[in-house]
Amino acid sequence: MDERRRSPRHEVTEGVKGKVGASLEVRVLNISEHGILIESHMGLPPAGICELTVEAPGGEKMIRARVARCRARMVKGSNGKTTMIFHAGLEFFEEDADGLDIPELISEICVLKTPADQPGHGLNGIEHAV
Repeated sequence: MDERRRSPRHEVTEGVKGKVGASLEVRVLNISEHGILIESHMGLPPAGICELTVEAPGGEKMIRARVARCRARMVKGSNGKTTMIFHAGLEFFEEDADGLDIPELISEICVLKTPADQPGHGLNGIEHAV
């Protein structure tokens, strides 16, 4: 199958957190130059607009985004109980980035390797670890 994405996804380091709005805590799963995949315990309305704050090593980064999709999944926790989680794909508003450098954010929150470490495609010559 051909890749339909405009830019490659990069897996984030373990435990990158954020918030949608003032209170919905989320976990960042992956990021690209055009969007981000988050996980939460509440769904987000598709086509809705949200403000996502990502906790990066260089400080919090606020990003306005459109909810491209949101899907529910049932998962079994370590305690054996089944719970519902949501994966939401957010698309960045390029005109509203307010100077936020997405490649820099990717470098801060992702496990990256140089091309010499691993051949393939990457962001500005940088690749994510597999």
